[in-house]
Amino acid sequence: MKIPYLSLFILFLFCGVSVFAQKLKKSSGEYQLNLTDSDYSEQEACQVCKEMAMIEAIEKAFGRVVIQGNSTSIKNTNTGEEVESSQIFNMIAETYVNGEWIRTINESCSRFTDQGKFWVKCEVKGQVQELQKPKIDLQVKALDCENARCETTEFQDSESFYLYLKSPVDGYVTIYLSDPGTAQRLLPYSNMPKGQLNAVPIEADEEYIFFSQAKDGLNLRGFVDEYELFAASEVDHNRIFVIFSSEPLVKPSLYRDDTSSKYEVPMQLETRAFQRWLAEQRQFNQSMQIARLDITIRQ
Repeated sequence: MKIPYLSLFILFLFCGVSVFAQKLKKSSGEYQLNLTDSDYSEQEACQVCKEMAMIEAIEKAFGRVVIQGNSTSIKNTNTGEEVESSQIFNMIAETYVNGEWIRTINESCSRFTDQGKFWVKCEVKGQVQELQKPKIDLQVKALDCENARCETTEFQDSESFYLYLKSPVDGYVTIYLSDPGTAQRLLPYSNMPKGQLNAVPIEADEEYIFFSQAKDGLNLRGFVDEYELFAASEVDHNRIFVIFSSEPLVKPSLYRDDTSSKYEVPMQLETRAFQRWLAEQRQFNQSMQIARLDITIRQ
């Protein structure tokens, strides 16, 4: 069974882990990018600006990690004072920050002209959380064939999509595709037994290729959904969320929209509800980790 892939611009969420239930902090940031002198399309520039604005917001709240030789310190960006710390850092878009983005409250991206050049500016406000624990070495790859060597971020319209996953510890996995309107659940598969609809259990150090009947490592061949990617424009930019936890997960409330496509579509929920569920789960689940995959689809 082939299920269509809804390809739209994906909202950003940063990955991370929390040790215990922590109080979330509100923060805001902004970033602008010279569109005239860059190779980005306007959509890509907005995407980059949004992510960099989130990084600035995290730095405002918790500071930036400064690496000098073998020592690590946390720099207070408001006072400039540096203090020695054993805090583990998180790397986002080649910038080391001491926290993670949890939920977007509001955002805006606008285009303006300055001295004959076009610029894109993004402003964000959201909830952030300080990092307390390093991530596990979760290996995730997007594939265009049923082999781990087929890793790619570039897909052609109607091309098959597979996902490689390997974890150093036992745990549970669920996978979603999110766009500005809805988040579709790709894993667990749509027709799996009720007792396995929250998340799929995986074993440590095993290599899994999901969305393949032939390579199914979970003995679920009667339930496996296979996916093809479709582009709604010349080039579509998309994001997959791979959610892992060493503790059992509880899925959000989902529904099936059978009226929006001639194909059978996965169970889904509104993107706002998906983000709210992620924020709540990440705040209280000390083992939860999120990996994201950015891919493009060309017609």
